[in-house]
Amino acid sequence: MGFGVDGLISGMNTGAMVDAMVAVYSLPQKALERDISNTTKQKTAVGNVIARLDKIDDAIKAVEDEADFKVYKAEYAETDAFKVTTSSGAIPGSYSIQVNQLATTELEVTDGFDDKSSTGVIAEGTMVVTYAGEATEITVDSDNSSLSALASAIDDIEGLSAYVLNTGASSKPYKLVVQGEDTGEDNTIEFDTSGLTEESGTVPSFSEERAAADAEVEINGITVTDSDNSFGSAIPGLDIDIYQTNTSAENVTVGLDTDEIESNVQEIVDAYNNVISYVDAQTVYNTDLGIAGPLVGNTTVTRVLRKLASVVGDQYSSGSTLDSLSLMGITSNTDGTLSIDSSDFQDALDDNLDDVVGMFTDSAGFGATMREQIDVYTDTVDGTLESYKDSLEGQIRDLEDSVADYDYRINRYEERLRAQFAAMESILGGMQGTSNYMAQMMSTNKK
Repeated sequence: MGFGVDGLISGMNTGAMVDAMVAVYSLPQKALERDISNTTKQKTAVGNVIARLDKIDDAIKAVEDEADFKVYKAEYAETDAFKVTTSSGAIPGSYSIQVNQLATTELEVTDGFDDKSSTGVIAEGTMVVTYAGEATEITVDSDNSSLSALASAIDDIEGLSAYVLNTGASSKPYKLVVQGEDTGEDNTIEFDTSGLTEESGTVPSFSEERAAADAEVEINGITVTDSDNSFGSAIPGLDIDIYQTNTSAENVTVGLDTDEIESNVQEIVDAYNNVISYVDAQTVYNTDLGIAGPLVGNTTVTRVLRKLASVVGDQYSSGSTLDSLSLMGITSNTDGTLSIDSSDFQDALDDNLDDVVGMFTDSAGFGATMREQIDVYTDTVDGTLESYKDSLEGQIRDLEDSVADYDYRINRYEERLRAQFAAMESILGGMQGTSNYMAQMMSTNKK
């Protein structure tokens, strides 16, 4: 500050006295700062509860459609000919698959040349290259009439790759190779060299080494073709990727993947348990240390848990036989978490599949009810937990403003103290001077 207080006259440690008085005066500000810290921790904890509730919502949403809940798997003997994977909407059944032909790209090769780099090798003029029905005109002149330059010009055409191959032959070892990048019989390559003048060089002659062709498979004896080696639309929910031909059909059986269904439901259970475990951890109070979690005594959050538990334990009209989670092997533990009895759940899938599916996909089932309840808490516009988090944020801002106001008041208080102590020292200094003068006068008069 602008005042020096050192107690040179009074002999008191006035600087320490000021510091102590300011420290006492600052105690309310320290309390505000603790309130900010505690409220911030509480807001963070509420935000984490919201995030964990969203995880439950995401897990249920992933299987809320029947086609997504009913996961199927393809089973067949290991083969190098093809691979079958299932997706949403697969049709259960048995399929025989035989691969007759792979889809191919077209490959064209020229006759040999003695030189690949010198200009004047290729006849000048115009050359038209047509790929997949799209024509591109290439102009060959004295600057780009080498075999390599022509390869570069063709390589620039979208969908084509071109290069000069060195065959190693003793005569005319260089050949221009052109290949389409897309499989399927529509992706042919054609060359029109009628616009090249023979007198200026050699007109390249192309030979088809491999034709562009569609893939062909037989599914249950029915021929199916595709422009590439992936058949994703032949059978709903089945993706068939082929790699090589086979001499006889191989059987593929598509059936319900009950293990995967249980795994998806386990994700819902895990997400629910994560909420319970997190809130439990944030509501711990250590009496020995006097340490309380940020959600201790928070009735807003505890009401949320009670409502979630009610949704879990309710009965639903979505099934004709199994009308609760507990009847499907999903039960509550003493700590509020959930567990799946795999044996009971698998039995429910085997014996009452429609009831299990309805529980998670029907509008009157557990899944829809839980999602609706979670939305009451987490909706960004009027969700109760979101609104509560916003109110905590408002409290934090108000507290921060109060702390800032205290900074000003504390500074002014310290300035006043230092000024008062400086004035006191000045007065004491004057009094000491007067005392010294009086003493001197008295001593003179005695003489």
